[in-house]
Amino acid sequence: MSSSKRGWRLLPCSVLAIGLLVSAGAGAQKVNSSPNFVGSGARALGMGGAFIAVADDATAASWNPGGLTQLERPELSIVYSWKWFNEKFADTRFVTPNGTYDVNLDDLNYLSFVYPIPWTLSGRNFVLSLNFQRKYDFDRSLAFRGQTSNVRNPAAPWTHWSGYIDFQQKGSLATLSPAAGIELTDRLSIGMAVNIWDSSLIGDNEWESVTQRRTIVSGVIRGVGGGLIPFTGAGTHNTYEKYENIEGINYTFGALYKATDRLSFGAVYHTAYSTDVDYTQVDEFRGTVFGRNEFRTKLRIDWPASMGFGVAYRFPKDKLTMTFDITRRNWNSFVQIYPDGPIQVRGTGPGIPAALAGARVSPLTNLDKRISPADPTYTLRLGGEYVFFNPDKPRQKFLPSVRAGIFWDPEPASGRHDTPNGVAAANGESDNYYGFALGLGVLMYNRVNIDLAYEYRRGDNVRRDTLVGTALEPGFHEDVNQHLLYLSTVIYF
Repeated sequence: MSSSKRGWRLLPCSVLAIGLLVSAGAGAQKVNSSPNFVGSGARALGMGGAFIAVADDATAASWNPGGLTQLERPELSIVYSWKWFNEKFADTRFVTPNGTYDVNLDDLNYLSFVYPIPWTLSGRNFVLSLNFQRKYDFDRSLAFRGQTSNVRNPAAPWTHWSGYIDFQQKGSLATLSPAAGIELTDRLSIGMAVNIWDSSLIGDNEWESVTQRRTIVSGVIRGVGGGLIPFTGAGTHNTYEKYENIEGINYTFGALYKATDRLSFGAVYHTAYSTDVDYTQVDEFRGTVFGRNEFRTKLRIDWPASMGFGVAYRFPKDKLTMTFDITRRNWNSFVQIYPDGPIQVRGTGPGIPAALAGARVSPLTNLDKRISPADPTYTLRLGGEYVFFNPDKPRQKFLPSVRAGIFWDPEPASGRHDTPNGVAAANGESDNYYGFALGLGVLMYNRVNIDLAYEYRRGDNVRRDTLVGTALEPGFHEDVNQHLLYLSTVIYF
C-alpha cells in the first residue's frame, strides 16, 4: 500500500481524538449565574434601601424586626414588583455575543399581616406579624457564539472549534416568616423573625437552568503512516439542572434605639443557614458523540450571614427624614457541598459531573471553593423621605410623600482578572454595582397607603465568572443595567 493510501487510514487514537474534540467543544464550557438578593417594600426601596433605623412599616420584619413596635394598628400589606435586567458584553478573542440579553420579571415581593397585641406586657408594646418575603431571584438569559483554533492534540495537529451556547435560568427563593417585636424601654425595642425556607409551604420555591450547546469541529488529523487527513465533526450537548424540595431555617434579630425624639439607631443580624436541596443534572449528547446521563443527589448549600447598622434623623417640623445604612454579607461562606460516597450516574453518555463526592464547590464559579474565594460585600445606602405634612391640618385626607436614595451595592465574585500573561488567579474581589432610587406615596383617609418606587442599578465590567469553569475566557466581562419597579398597598384596620 502506498504512503498516500496509508495516509487515509486513521489511527485509533485519531478516531478517539475526533470524538473527544467534539464532545469537549460541545460540553466543556459551563455558564455560571449567581443569585440576585431581593429587597422588600416600595417605601424602603424608594429610599435607596436605607431603612434599618426607620423600619416603621410591615416590612420591618425584613429590614429590622425591632421596628415592629412602632406599628400601632393591625394592617395588611402587599408589595408587587416588576423587573427588567439587561446584560451586554463585548466581543472577545473567542466569544461573540448574539445581541443584548433582557430578562423581564413580575412577582409578589412581599405579603404580610401585622397585629399589635391590644394589651401591653408590663406597659410595653408587643407586636406580631406573619410575612411572605421573596429573598433571591435566579432568572437569567444568555446566548453567544464561541470559536478557537489550534487545539493542542498530537493526533490532531490543527483544529478549529466553533460553537453556540444558549443559557436560560429561572426561579426564586422566598420564605414564610413569623416575627415579633417588643419594647424593652421607652427608647429601646428588639425583635426577631423566623425565616422558613420550605418548598412544601411555598410553591415554586426552586430554580432550574437549561444550557444548549452546538459545536462544529474541523481541521486535520493524523492517519496511519503520518499522513494528514481533513475532518469535520458536529455535535450537541444539552444540560438540564434543577434545585428543588428546599428545606432550611434561619433567624433575623433586630434592635431599634431612639436616642432622642429625632435621632434613632438600628441594628440587624441575619444568621447563616444551610438548606437541603434535591439536585438533578441531565446531560444529553447528539452527533459524533451520543448518549444520555442522569445524576441525582441531595446537596447542602450554605448561605451567608449578614449584618447591618443604620442611623436616621428626622428634622424639625417632622417633614424630612434622612437615613444611612451600612451592611455586610459574608459571601465567603457561600458554598455548595456534595454528599460523601460514590457518585452514581445512570446513562450512556461520556463523563460524569465535574463535582466529586464530598466536594465543596463555589456556586459562583462551579469550581473548588479553595481556588474560588469570594470576599464579604459591604453595601452603603443613603436615603431620605419628605412628607407634605401640614401642621395646621392635624388630620389630612391625603398625605403625600416623596423619597430618594443612592447606594453602592457590590455582588460576590471570585475576583479573577486579565493580565498580559492570561487570566490571573481568583482573589475574591467583588463586582461593583451602584445606583439610585426614587419613590412617592400617599396616605388616604388614614386608612390606605399606596407607595411606588423605581430603582436603577448598574455594574460595569462585572460578571467575569460567567464563563469560569473548564475554560477561562480572557477579556470576558459584562455591563449590566437593572430597572426595578415596586408597588405596595397597606390597609389599616
